[in-house]
Amino acid sequence: MALISAALARLSQAILLLFAMSLIGFLGIHSVGNPVFNIVNIETATPEDIRNATIALGLDQPIWHQYGVFIGNVVRGNFGTSYIYHMPALALVISKLPATLELACVAMLVAAPIGIGLGLLAGRQSGTAFDRIVLKSSVFALSIPSFWLAMMLILGGAVLTGWFPSGGRGATLGLLGQEWSILTRNGVWHIVLPALALAIPNIALIARLSRSGTIEVESLDFTRFCRAKGLSSRRILLRHTLPNISVPIVTIIGLQFGGMLAFAVVVESIFAWPGIGKLLIDSIQLLDRPVVMATLTFISVIFVALNAFVDLFHAVLDPRVRLSS
Repeated sequence: MALISAALARLSQAILLLFAMSLIGFLGIHSVGNPVFNIVNIETATPEDIRNATIALGLDQPIWHQYGVFIGNVVRGNFGTSYIYHMPALALVISKLPATLELACVAMLVAAPIGIGLGLLAGRQSGTAFDRIVLKSSVFALSIPSFWLAMMLILGGAVLTGWFPSGGRGATLGLLGQEWSILTRNGVWHIVLPALALAIPNIALIARLSRSGTIEVESLDFTRFCRAKGLSSRRILLRHTLPNISVPIVTIIGLQFGGMLAFAVVVESIFAWPGIGKLLIDSIQLLDRPVVMATLTFISVIFVALNAFVDLFHAVLDPRVRLSS
């Protein structure tokens, strides 16, 4: 019963979160301009044409009525039709998902093992030169703006050396009804720089978290007991220290992965990566309200789902979570 109550509480929180997000997003996108002027030809359109377009889009109604219509359509799974692309808004967002998903997955596959490895080694060698290098490098990586990091990667990896392309997704290969860059050699070269731009700050964050957890666990009695029994440092580190620091690491990896999916706007825009983030920026500039709302709602659902998955995964990693439940 306690587990069911907790699940219902989380579900109600998720619904309230999605409702608040939709209200804020709806009011925000409706306050920045009139999309009709991006649809009709202002130079040749008459006042009658503008009025007819406004009525056709339902923009002549009060904003509270427009929001009510939007919520009613969302309940039925309909986010409307894009003003610019003339296709269902949700279908357009989903069509951009593979590009963002593979970029986020590659970035996290780079960030997680490197960050955990650096953190474990730095924590085990606390106070040494290697530990100080990791700490200072992580502070620098977390401090630099994402747009500056992306431009420096383009400058070093594309302009000065010519090793990697400066933008675009490159060649793709179809799999499961979607196009994937990672399946082609040209696509892999295109994904290296944007993936690094997303991975470097996350390497620093994971490394700092792993380091602090390692220092804490290494000072506990059971670790000293393992050392007294003659277990090797590697065995202690991998079999005892790493499992005990895994819960906060999994939490931050899950949240950061959601952040990559949702907020890779700067990286996708600079590298011209055709994902959800770039679609959101383009839609805001064009005042394509259905696409903006579909994107924000989709991102919010991803965040809620990832948080729920992380909570469930905690129970797998830590038996104390299952017992308390």
